[in-house]
Amino acid sequence: MTAWNSIALAILIRDGVEWRKTKNGKVVEKGGVVQTLDTSQLIGLAFAGDSLGGLRANVRFWIDLRNAVAHRHLPALDSTVIPQSQAGLLNFERMIVQEFGEHLAIGRELSVPLQLSGFRDPGVLASRRRLQSALPVDVQAILSRAEEASPELLQDPSFMMRVAFIPVVPPSGRSPDAVAYFVRPGEVPSELDESLERYVVLPKAARGTRPNIGAQEVVSEIRRRIPFRFNTNNHAAVTRALGVRPKRDEPEGSLDELFCDYIPAAKIYVYNQQWIDRVVELVNTEEGFVELTGKSPIMEDPDEGAEE
Repeated sequence: MTAWNSIALAILIRDGVEWRKTKNGKVVEKGGVVQTLDTSQLIGLAFAGDSLGGLRANVRFWIDLRNAVAHRHLPALDSTVIPQSQAGLLNFERMIVQEFGEHLAIGRELSVPLQLSGFRDPGVLASRRRLQSALPVDVQAILSRAEEASPELLQDPSFMMRVAFIPVVPPSGRSPDAVAYFVRPGEVPSELDESLERYVVLPKAARGTRPNIGAQEVVSEIRRRIPFRFNTNNHAAVTRALGVRPKRDEPEGSLDELFCDYIPAAKIYVYNQQWIDRVVELVNTEEGFVELTGKSPIMEDPDEGAEE
């Protein structure tokens, strides 16, 4: 909202359009500070015209969401607003370059992570529904309103960004879930138009971050979050009990790439945050600890240094 306020004000001031609140022909001040029009009014003046309808709708979505969320921390919201987030970022980049020049483009300063691994997981849709159902009712209403917009608005990439990808088989190397070719808004080949109408890109929700955390770090984090002592031997037992690593004397290699990956060159296993959360949930009780590690838990002594 701060960024959109800034660019709208810059355009209006540059073009000599009144951007201040007025009353009876006089500029309104509060505490000696000139009061500006609200965000929606500024956007309506700076980005008028039918061609920018999607942009205005996207900003209105964020205004409503901001007003509903206020200062509440809602991490479950993150995975449900990716299409609007991507559209809003592209809108801002396009407008700042169009109005003030290429030298102010922000794209060169941004890193955009893309994660598609595990998108075939049947639990993705259920995870998304669980996340959305946990959101406050007023926030859910705003999200539903956006999803029920007119077909024309839903197809406008400046309101909600669609991503098209075409899976291909690479000529060599380890097989990925998919190799994605990305298409700029407005440049989708005509032969893909019909397909795009039938596909929905689902966010990964709470699962699927590529494994990149070493075992020692995993053990330290689990130990910090449960009341029992937890060491690398306990962790190795859990990995085998849950079927993400092979049993002893069997060839090394990940058995569940959703949580764990094996790096042959370094002969190490790496894990992700979803694995840590899963283990913490399961070994946080005495019964769960015994079932997965085969050992009776020992309460952690807060005054004693953590064992390795």
